Amino acid sequence: MTLAEIITDIRSLINESANDSGALLSDTGNLLTFVSDAQEQTVLDLMSFMPSAFLGSENVSLVAGTANYALTGPLWQVWKVERNVTGESPMEIKIIDPSEIQYHMYTGDTAADPTGCYFIGDSIYFVPTPSTSVTNYAKVWMIKPEAVTMVTGGPAMIPAVAHRLIVYQACVIIATMLERDTTPYLTLYARRLQMVQRVWAGRFQSQPRFVRPASTERQGIIRNSEDYDGTW
Repeated sequence: MTLAEIITDIRSLINESANDSGALLSDTGNLLTFVSDAQEQTVLDLMSFMPSAFLGSENVSLVAGTANYALTGPLWQVWKVERNVTGESPMEIKIIDPSEIQYHMYTGDTAADPTGCYFIGDSIYFVPTPSTSVTNYAKVWMIKPEAVTMVTGGPAMIPAVAHRLIVYQACVIIATMLERDTTPYLTLYARRLQMVQRVWAGRFQSQPRFVRPASTERQGIIRNSEDYDGTW
């Protein structure tokens, strides 16, 4: 859905319960703010079961004597950090708790190949401090948010099947602001979110799927006490 389509659908739904809402919402003002808020909340719900839709990566080049490097984009979750040296298999770099640095290095310690890393904000710190400069030494895999403001063409990362979640969530926000009943919009949102989750769970049809637990799992389930006849 484009931004214009999302705005049109929001107006259509809100006006079903509040005919005066059109005069209170501006396509270039507060309505865009509600759309941005709804988009962010939708991503927060989606990323738990479709993180790959928001997955991105960034290469980090080492500079001798420099431990910390600012990543260019905001990140919500870090999947993993890989040692990405050309000609070698990617090797995962351990992400450590900053409070446990004393177990991974000495003060002033340096190494050509850092054995760990940690994050503060959107910056990555390598442990020990790199002793040599290496281009694209590490690749950081991360979950990234949508743009703060939705562009004309609509969401960049949210799959099309989930676009209407933004509409329903925006209606919830607007209804809350207008002190209206949010129940219809919450119901629409919950139902669509459930269906999106089901569709996404079977996205890769070549993988083994079961409409019920596999037979080996079912055979291990203890029978209901009403069916128990004294034998197993």
